[in-house]
Amino acid sequence: TDPQKIPVTVLSRCLQFGLKQIPQQQIRDRLMHVLGEEGITTDAPSVALVARAAEGSLRDALSLLDQAIAHGGGTLEESSTRAMLGVVDKTYLHAILRALAAGDGAALAAEAERMSERSLSFESALQDLGVMLHRLALAQVVPQSLPEDDPDAPALLELSQRFAADELQLYYQIAVQGRAEIGLAPDEHAGFVMTLLRMLAFAPVA
Repeated sequence: TDPQKIPVTVLSRCLQFGLKQIPQQQIRDRLMHVLGEEGITTDAPSVALVARAAEGSLRDALSLLDQAIAHGGGTLEESSTRAMLGVVDKTYLHAILRALAAGDGAALAAEAERMSERSLSFESALQDLGVMLHRLALAQVVPQSLPEDDPDAPALLELSQRFAADELQLYYQIAVQGRAEIGLAPDEHAGFVMTLLRMLAFAPVA
């Protein structure tokens, strides 16, 4: 409940608890413990996906974990977990970023079309693209911020060298704004493609 919507006369008689979100690492550790106790086969990317989708709530994480296990037929595997959550495969995002670095508009449109054929969520794609751009910007400034056991570390380090720092800042801003506006687009596919073309159109000139 939003406290701002409660009348002051009622709010003054309420006991309020400001609950903080649980860090993703703590949620991942707890999910790994639960999976180990239950003897369920899993992989690290699947657990990370569930922990991120829970948005700081352990209760939501456990609920999503249960759904992911059922969807995967008793195991937790990255591809089935991504399908259950509607999360975009990172290889698509890597291809989009490489096309963006090359200034290839045709390749950007083709990748978006392939995503559409697989009925992937474009809103989730923009969210994941924003996360990846943030990680690329961080990798440029603090390369050691990428964990050694991160399976995406080699690709992120390679991609971080393809962009200037100001490009990443601009693309991040456009991705965040595009996600906020995607509900106003004629459809999600159009909103996603226009966001990518906006990145291309406003790319800083060397």
